[in-house]
Order: sequence, then C-alpha cells, then structure tokens
Amino acid sequence: MDNKSLLAIVLCILILIGYQSLISYLYPPPDPLQPQTQQPIVGSESATPSDQQAQLLAERRQTVIEQGEQTPDIPQPASTAPSAPVEQDIIVETDAYIAVFTSTGGRLKSFRLKQYPVTLRPDSPLLEIVTAGTYGELPFVLDVSGKEITISDAALPYVVEGVTAGEPLFVPAGDHGELVFRGSLANGASFTKTFTFSGEGYGIELTVAVTQLPFTASALSLSWLEGSRSEGKSTYYDVYGPVALIGRTFEYENAWDWEAGDAYGPGDIRWAGFTNSYFLAGMMPRDVETAQLFFRDEDGTLETRLSTPWSGQAVSYTLYLGPKDTTALNAVDPAFDRAIDFGWSHFIARPLVSLLRLLYGLTGNYGIAIIVLTVLVKLVFFPLSNKSFKSMSAMKKLQPQMERLREQYKDDKQKLNQEMMELYKRYQVNPLGGCIPMIVQLPVFIGLYQGLLYAIELRQAPFFGWIEDLSQPDRLGALAIPFVDPPGIPVLTLLMGGSMVIQQMMMPTTGDPIQQKMMLLMPVIFTVMFINFPAGLVLYWLINNVLSVAQQHWYTRTYG
Repeated sequence: MDNKSLLAIVLCILILIGYQSLISYLYPPPDPLQPQTQQPIVGSESATPSDQQAQLLAERRQTVIEQGEQTPDIPQPASTAPSAPVEQDIIVETDAYIAVFTSTGGRLKSFRLKQYPVTLRPDSPLLEIVTAGTYGELPFVLDVSGKEITISDAALPYVVEGVTAGEPLFVPAGDHGELVFRGSLANGASFTKTFTFSGEGYGIELTVAVTQLPFTASALSLSWLEGSRSEGKSTYYDVYGPVALIGRTFEYENAWDWEAGDAYGPGDIRWAGFTNSYFLAGMMPRDVETAQLFFRDEDGTLETRLSTPWSGQAVSYTLYLGPKDTTALNAVDPAFDRAIDFGWSHFIARPLVSLLRLLYGLTGNYGIAIIVLTVLVKLVFFPLSNKSFKSMSAMKKLQPQMERLREQYKDDKQKLNQEMMELYKRYQVNPLGGCIPMIVQLPVFIGLYQGLLYAIELRQAPFFGWIEDLSQPDRLGALAIPFVDPPGIPVLTLLMGGSMVIQQMMMPTTGDPIQQKMMLLMPVIFTVMFINFPAGLVLYWLINNVLSVAQQHWYTRTYG
C-alpha cells in the first residue's frame, strides 16, 4: 500500500472519530441573538424536590402571587384575590403513558411511558420524562411579557375542570379527554390552560389564554424546565440537551458542554424542547409565523423557553412527549420526525434503519437483523471491494521495483515521482485504485453507523447470552478495567479488534516501516474508540470485518 492509499485510510478513520465535529460545520446553527441558557432533561426517574427545596419554592410562589414577578419599579395593584384553592395532583392515563399534573401552575409533575421501562428487570419502574428543577420547577410554565414587566403562572393556584376530585382521568384508545386549569393572579390577570389528550400516541394539544392584564403585553412564552442531570456522564455517542427545528435546520445543544446560553430568532421556529438519545419532549406553536427561542441554565435548572409574539389572542401548541420513533413522531406531526437526527447521512441512515426493522420482523432478533443487514450491504459492494483487492494485489507485485526506484532516486523527489508515475502507467496500475472503492462505500458505512447509534429499536433489544441490550456496551462479568465503563470484559470489542489485526496481516505489505507501524496501530485505535460504544454498533463493525477478511481470503486464493 502506497502513501496515498494509507493517507486515505487514515482520513476515513479521522472522519469517523471526528464525526460530531464535522456535523457542526455542515449544519451551522442560525445566527444567535444573545447569550442565554437553558436545558431540560428527558428520561430521568425522580420529580420530587427535597424539603428544603420545597420551602424555597413555596417562598418563591408567594412572591409570584403577591407581586406577579414584576420589576420593583412597577406599581402593583392591591391584592383582592380570594384564598387559594388547595393544591391537588391530577392523574391522566392512556394506553401509552401515565401523566400527573399539579393544580399549582397547571404544570406537568410526572410523565411515565408504559411501554418503556427504565431497565430490563421485571420490577423496573416506568421511564420518567420529567425531573423537577433545583427548586421544584416543572414543565409548561406560562409567562406573559410587556416592555418592562413579566408575570408567570408558575405558582398560580388553578381550579381544575374536567375531572372529578381525587379520581384519575382515563382516556381510552379512539377517544379524547380534556383538563382545564383556570386561575387569577392578585393583579387581576386571568389564566386558562386547556390540555386535550388523545387515547392513542404521545401527542397532547395545549391552548392557553390570558385576559385582564393590567399592562400591555407583547410576548407569551411556554417553558420546559427540568433539573440538570448532574450525575450524568458525557460520552461520544450520547445525546442530551435542548433541541429545536428552526425552519429546515435542526439545532441541538450539548448540555454537558454548556457554558453559556443561546437565543434564536425571531424566525420560523417549528418546535423546541429537550432530548436525549431515544426520547423527546417537544413544544410546537400553532399558527405562529415567527417566534424566539431561549436556552438557559439557572442554579442547575435547565430551561427551553419558546416565546411567541402576542396581542391577547389564545395560543395553541402541539406537545410531544415520548420515544424518538418514526411512526410515533409522524402520527403527531411530521415535523417532529426531524428529532431523529442522523446528520448529513440521513438519506442513507433512514432507509437502512427501515430495512433493519423489516429484517427484525423476519428474524425476531435485532442482533441477527444487524448481521443480515451487514451481509446485504457487503454483497452490494462486493464488486467494488474486488476492484480494491485487485488494485492492492497489483501494487504488491510492483513493490520490488518501487523499492529500487526509491533507493535510486532517494535524493531527487521530483525524479522519483516521475519514475513512479511512469511505472504505474507501464503496468496500467492506478495507485488510488485500492482506496477509491473504499471512499465510495464510506457514506454508506457512516449512514449505517449513525443509524445503529441512535435507533430506538435497539434500546433494550437483546442479542444472546450476556448481550441483553444492543444499545449499551457489551460487558461480560464485572471486572474493573481502566477506561472501561461500565465494568466488565468488552468481548465484542476485543473480537472486533482481533478481526482488524487479522485483516491487517492479510493486506499487502509495504517497504515503508513507518507505514507498517501506522497500519498496526489501526486496530488499537478502533478498539479504544469502540470500547464504550453500543453493542449493536460494535456487532456491525465486527461482522463487516469478518466478511472483509473472508472476501480477501477468497480473492487471494482465486486470483493470487
């Protein structure tokens, strides 16, 4: 293998390792207006603040009710509000989820997904979408803003309509249910929130109305708030942070690397919310042409605030709280489907993931489906791979003559290059012939790589034996090994590294000792890079390597 072929291979490796950085250049975010911060959390298990936090929240609530969260220099009307209703929790249940709302603020207190347990254990709790903020902050807070004043319903004691006190609201499939929250602040502002639930899927319709304001308002905002996942660990493949679809641009902020906030708009903000690798909490304004989006982090509470221009009319939203599953997202609104972000390779990744689902329907096992899919992709590129092997074989035969030329013209690089090109021309050998087929296949490899990385179909999907979840790193036992988290022996990854060693041993050797050392390092680099990757992705790469070794062995025996 010559220098150019080696350079192309190393470049392919760097593309894989630096893939996330590449996407940030290919898909630049809209121009930010000003720094702000925010982030909510999806997929946690607790929504209950501590006693100290609850006390601080109660004090903040009282301030909101008495002052309306207005600036100190704005005069406040005297409080004539009646005594506040007793806070109550309202349970809404469908075939897909169990939601709990609190009458204080008309906010979402809990949202558990029935079809998605936290772990594979039989006694595992259901996955919780909501996590309370540092001081008990919860999603779906409503703010109304004027020139120098903002009021919020975060602590407003609502009266609830549409459900009998103490009884849950069950919405069967094919039916709809409704919760109405009505309340007034001490300054006379009247708030109404109407949630409409479908018995099927993960979509919720929300309509908000504010009347009798003591000032002229210009913007209305809806926020998703959650406590930051302080115990979380950032990994190469994890997704965790605020997210939005702005026009045709998918915008994502990594919460773990956040140091400052951002603001976007005014513009065509289709929806905004918070996401992790497999679940989405999204808010989509209806009949709004322009909006602003703010991400901020305050005392460990992450916020996505969607602000729309407002002149007193009711505003409607479509909410999505559920898995990043193509069918489920499209059933609520096709725009939510963009939450499944495969980057620039989406036009390759999406069909491959669809094919993976089809193969699962035939095999009943996603591990086997990955193996079959890898075989099919390998068959498609079989002719190109043979051309690559043919070119490498031809280059191998020319190695003795190339070494003589290097020795003869070691002090004249220009003459050496001329003689090399003449040698290639004489024997009709393309020095890049072994690399071009690989570059052609690279987009498909990346598309499949990206698809397997973020496909919710692999979440908690077992393969066999110790591999009980293809979306998690494979581990056998619990042996503590440096840089291996969680602990255990990464059997699939070690097998993958071993297959790359065999593959390198079968490749034509080069007389350049530096190139030889670099090629020997490739299995080590890939093994380290994949050691904490999901088992499904490692399985794909392992099978691809095994098939490449088999094809190279067959070609060598057949054509020499």
